Amino acid sequence: MKASISETIVTRRTSKTSLTTEIPVELIYNLLEKASYAPFHGKTEPWLAKIVTTDTEKQWLYQRIIASYERNQIIKDAQSRERMTTKMTRLILNSPATILFAHEVFPDDQRKNYDAIEATAALIQNFSLVAWEEDLVGFWATSPFILDPILTNELGFPLNYELMTNYRLGYRDLEQPIKTAQRQPIHNWATPLVPLAE
Repeated sequence: MKASISETIVTRRTSKTSLTTEIPVELIYNLLEKASYAPFHGKTEPWLAKIVTTDTEKQWLYQRIIASYERNQIIKDAQSRERMTTKMTRLILNSPATILFAHEVFPDDQRKNYDAIEATAALIQNFSLVAWEEDLVGFWATSPFILDPILTNELGFPLNYELMTNYRLGYRDLEQPIKTAQRQPIHNWATPLVPLAE
């Protein structure tokens, strides 16, 4: 019996590691299509995604990221180079799949811009949930390279889009127990509105 929506939300876990099993590209497209029913305001969805699964794609993305880190002085010496190349090898080269999510930018309409960001975040969360149903684990990362507009353009996104996250995806090890997540007690952060005195 399939888990309820509530159970999926509560049991889903983020993971930086996974099995190395290849993920069928068509499965990723299928999950993205389901996730696209996230709410948004407007006639056209404000998100785009690039899917990275082949060794050629991973190597090209890795090289562009390292070039971005050099250009933006994130890599500035031997120590930072070793740290970032090790991190990106694990996150990009050794990942069964990476999905790059971007949102449309509305510089002259702050409200519409917020809507685009929020809708894309809802898309990504939906994707996390439907992926979990397929025994896939994701790691939603805001790596420094997402802030580089030159790289965003090199990756094929239009000039009016910003990268929002790089998402690592892989099959979870079913032999490993699911860790219990901790959250603040609900009354710590959800409280009644107290009107100000007149």
